[in-house]
Amino acid sequence: TMASKQILKNTGAWKRLQKKDIACFRKMHVWDENGLGEINFDSASICQPTMGYVISRQFIVDALKEELLELNSVRCLWSVSPVSLKEETDAIVLGMEDGLQFRTRLVVAADGHNSKLRNLANIHYKKYDYMQSALGCTVITKLEHREIARQRFLKNGPLAFLPMADSYQSAVVWSSSPEHIQHLKGLNKPEFHLALADAFAHKLGDIKESTEKVVFPLSRAQANSYIKSRVALIGDSAHMIHPLAGIGANLGLLDAASLAEIVIAPYQRGRDPGRLQVLRRYERRRKGTNRNMIYLIDSLKHLFENKHQSVQWIRNFGLDAVDSFPFVKNVILKRAMGLVGDLPKAARGKF
Repeated sequence: TMASKQILKNTGAWKRLQKKDIACFRKMHVWDENGLGEINFDSASICQPTMGYVISRQFIVDALKEELLELNSVRCLWSVSPVSLKEETDAIVLGMEDGLQFRTRLVVAADGHNSKLRNLANIHYKKYDYMQSALGCTVITKLEHREIARQRFLKNGPLAFLPMADSYQSAVVWSSSPEHIQHLKGLNKPEFHLALADAFAHKLGDIKESTEKVVFPLSRAQANSYIKSRVALIGDSAHMIHPLAGIGANLGLLDAASLAEIVIAPYQRGRDPGRLQVLRRYERRRKGTNRNMIYLIDSLKHLFENKHQSVQWIRNFGLDAVDSFPFVKNVILKRAMGLVGDLPKAARGKF
């Protein structure tokens, strides 16, 4: 999103990403398999040059690592795993598997949905299994994507084509039942290409080539608490969301920027940044916002997978109704792009 771009600009990482093959999308087209309802978003409607970007996760990680390595005050250790957390009066001791120990005033758990740090801190992580899987790959299509992100809601889950830097290349994410996804993974290339093009109503013509298929399970989750004395959770360590809106990584970046803003101020005044009084401000700012987004996406998922005929009619009518009211569409668009809302300072900018 534009908010995430601003955060990465403020870290210095964005200038490194601009040298990579990143893609922007200026429009978005969403439609339902079971009906004629559709909605179209265009960044030009709110005087913006683009809606957002499609960037490889590894590019972002590499760019941030390069920025870290240029900071003389930062010590970086890669591929080490925590095995213990011991709280003291004014610090916490983090023990590593190689025997190394760190005594610090604040530990941030940013180690994913299977977070070891969260488990060591004994913070409960309530997880709901969607009983769905997602298949991801990159494809070459016969027709150009024209910088349009497209998503079709099928009976068992959404299918998205996200534009990449090459005008004929798209990143695909297909969510469906585990059985269907395993069936798709087992198909040879010609069979898979035909099934994919059919499911996408041939919007981009035939599929000419594809990369290796990656499959992962889908679930949503929320930690009971984002904080403990001298411990804070961000990103997937704190929450998980269905990928249909593509906002999981964006929420994580907002977590990071919000936590940084909240702990830096007392630190610069010589105060303790790991106190619960400080960390509670972070939890109040992010936990409710993330929870609301998780349940909004969850509701959309169930709405578009409902097979009842009356529900199908209502959602198609709703898509067309929203599409016919530019003001409503623009409100949704600004929120989705990260242009409005309770944003940390690092995410704000002159868009």
